[in-house]
Formats: sequence, structure tokens, C-alpha cells
Amino acid sequence: MSDAYNKPGGNTDGLPSYQDLENAVLNGATAIHCLTAERNQLRSHVEAQEAELESLRATNEHLRRQLLLIGDSYLKYAASCASELQHVAQAMQDVEKMNTSVGPKRAAL
Repeated sequence: MSDAYNKPGGNTDGLPSYQDLENAVLNGATAIHCLTAERNQLRSHVEAQEAELESLRATNEHLRRQLLLIGDSYLKYAASCASELQHVAQAMQDVEKMNTSVGPKRAAL
């Protein structure tokens, strides 16, 4: 056999040598292995991000509910304060009426 069969692409009929084919297959298998490992790593990363997203959505929903409860609480408190202020205003008007009605009677004495 001549040296042409041992050189890459040096086959006399223009076909790659057995060694070239074997190297190409091994390189392809290595590339497939690397791509598979990268795909699996990316899938794991996506799964972790999806889990984090779900957790953030649950936290967001919890906070939304808490804000609604706080808002309702403030509305009830504001209504209570307004009611108390009305009672105070009514009491002040009653005292003022009593003072105006008692004032002329005292002057008459």
C-alpha cells in the first residue's frame, strides 16, 4: 500500500480514508454529547426559573391579597373616624345650644 492511503483525504480515488471517517464519527459523537449535556443543563436552568417564577407569582398574589386587606382596614378605620367626628360635632352643637338657651335665663336672674 502506498502512503496516500494513510494521509487525510489522500486516497487515490478521492474518498476519505477509514481513519478520516472514524475521526469524523468520533468528533460528531463528541459534539452530540456536548450538545446533549448543554441541552440538559439548559433544561435544568429553565425548570429552576419556572419554579422561581411560580414562587414569585404566589408571593405576588399573597401580597396583593394583603394590600387589599390593608386597604379595606383603612377604609373601615376612616369610616369609624368620620363617625366619631360626627358624634363629636353633634355633641359640640348640643353643648352650644345648651349654652345659648341657658345664657338668656341666667341674665334674667
